[in-house]
Amino acid sequence: MNLDRYVEDCSTLHAAGVGRVWLCRLLRPTLGKKFFVLFAILAATGVANWLAVEATLSTRQGMAALVNVTGSLRWLSQRIQLDTLRIERGFTRERAPVEANLARLEEAIRALESGGTAQGIAVGSLPDNLKENIESVRLSGDGLRRHARLALTGLAQGREVGEHLGGMYREGTKLLDTADATAVALTRQAQEADSRLMATLLRLGLLDLTILIAVLLALRMRVVHPLRKLAAVSRDFTEGRRELRSGFRSLDEIGQLALAFDTMADTIERDLRQMAAGAAELEKRQQELRKFSLTIEYAPVSVAITDTTGTIEYVNPKFSETTGYAPEEAIGRKPSILKSGAMPHSLYAEMWLQLLAGREWHGELLNRKKNGELFWEDTSIAPLKDEAGRITHFVVVKEDISGRKQSEATIQGYSAELERRVAERTRQLAESNRELESFSYSISHDLRAPLRALNGFASLMAENCASCTKTESLEYMARIRRASVRMGSLMDDILDLSRVTRSEIKVGQVDLSAMVRSILDDLAVAGPPRNVLAEVEEGLLADGDETLLQDVLENLLGNAWKFTAQRDPARIGFGCREAAGQDGGERVFFVRDNGAGFDMKYADKLFGAFQRLHGPQEFEGNGIGLAMVRRIVALHGGRVWAESAPDEGATFFFTLGSQMPPR
Repeated sequence: MNLDRYVEDCSTLHAAGVGRVWLCRLLRPTLGKKFFVLFAILAATGVANWLAVEATLSTRQGMAALVNVTGSLRWLSQRIQLDTLRIERGFTRERAPVEANLARLEEAIRALESGGTAQGIAVGSLPDNLKENIESVRLSGDGLRRHARLALTGLAQGREVGEHLGGMYREGTKLLDTADATAVALTRQAQEADSRLMATLLRLGLLDLTILIAVLLALRMRVVHPLRKLAAVSRDFTEGRRELRSGFRSLDEIGQLALAFDTMADTIERDLRQMAAGAAELEKRQQELRKFSLTIEYAPVSVAITDTTGTIEYVNPKFSETTGYAPEEAIGRKPSILKSGAMPHSLYAEMWLQLLAGREWHGELLNRKKNGELFWEDTSIAPLKDEAGRITHFVVVKEDISGRKQSEATIQGYSAELERRVAERTRQLAESNRELESFSYSISHDLRAPLRALNGFASLMAENCASCTKTESLEYMARIRRASVRMGSLMDDILDLSRVTRSEIKVGQVDLSAMVRSILDDLAVAGPPRNVLAEVEEGLLADGDETLLQDVLENLLGNAWKFTAQRDPARIGFGCREAAGQDGGERVFFVRDNGAGFDMKYADKLFGAFQRLHGPQEFEGNGIGLAMVRRIVALHGGRVWAESAPDEGATFFFTLGSQMPPR
């Protein structure tokens, strides 16, 4: 899937309407949205944990309240009996405590029956499985209260109340037994609630752990791993491995960063190839820039904190080291002690206008140290705000950039020197080209004449001595003729190579497929009959000089025809592919054969003039054709390379740039 077009800025869709832009921004899976989803999942899990624990704790607290109220029944029943017995024995005549405890007993029983408040404790009603217990408690409580009131009435009238005291004891005992059984049952349910709480917490803990592990794995796969890979590729790229690319694509910011890096790497690699002539000077300049950049990057900075009026409250040691003002000299004063008087007042007015509006300010200031020395500072000031949004302080971060100012002047000097050297190198190359042209014309006009004479006289000698018996002399004359013909062929190749360098490029649309078929037909007619299978992709058009591209294809197809001479059938193909990755999206044309091939360790010699990978006894030729191919392709702004293996054929690739390089 090609993701490149999906990571474009949504602002490019303005022409399609505002709705399309907002839809793009809403659907794009950015890191912020991904982290928001993860946070929402964790937050939902946390809320579920809290609700589960809260519900369980609420149930447990309700059970504890019921146990407390149930336990109060024991105390109240015993207290009622004790207070009544004390009245009966004559220790006291106060009935109020007994009446009060009877009222409390009734209140506790009603709270257990239908919920409410008993003795200041809010409780719910008993569970359904304990309804019989509360009915028994109600009967025993009513009986206890009835006997207690009868006993109190009888004592007030002076009658015998032993029967009522016995009834109080019996009903109280029943009430105690029922209350104890109810308390035990409630305690058991509370313990079960505790067990359920622990099981719930364990399950929620396992769920939280599973979600956390999934989140960590997702972060590792979609954030950490791509960033590590991008960092490794970046490091290797800076170390010279220009062919490496991250290859990572996604719709979030990391995918955009990886795409931007790969695009940048392609651009850098292409620019480096085009700037090979000035590589040494450019590398020296980059080293100087890197040195000054590192010097500035790792330098400590000055920090100061002021109140809203600009009064300094704190400075760090670097502030004192840079300005010469000790902390006790700076604190309580304003930063205006550093003013040099060289900066316009409007700059400071604009600075305060932005700061009081709650915005950050950044700029370069020419300040004065305590000893009067002037120095430049890169200054950033940010307001600090409280929870209500009110500005409370200003933080000032300053970096001494006097060295950088000096470095910029030095770099400008380096740039001027580099431009001067490039101009000088260009002049030398132009002079070399003129000398090469002069040399080529010298070969053409000064050396061809003696060669023609040598060849002519050797031919006359061969004709005159045809009937001689000096076979050795005849062989020598034949060798002289072959050598002169060979030398003439070499001079023709040199002149052809020189002609390519001097050629005027005439760009037009060329049908490469038709040109290839025409060249293959000419090769088939010119040589002995052969079994050759030609595969030519139809409709391949390109912009370029038709004459020069004819030379390129004649050389490449001629080599394929020559080096497949021992193959039956011979296979020769021509086509095009859309390259991606390190080829930068170019159209790459190729000529493929199943011929003799060559060892790739000699590939660096392949496109040099008069360089041959096979002996003249194996295959004829002067080794100038591929050098001509490389020059013509370079004139079109392209490049050429080959892939092969011995006895496995060879494939030659070439590209044609969209623009012609300047001549």
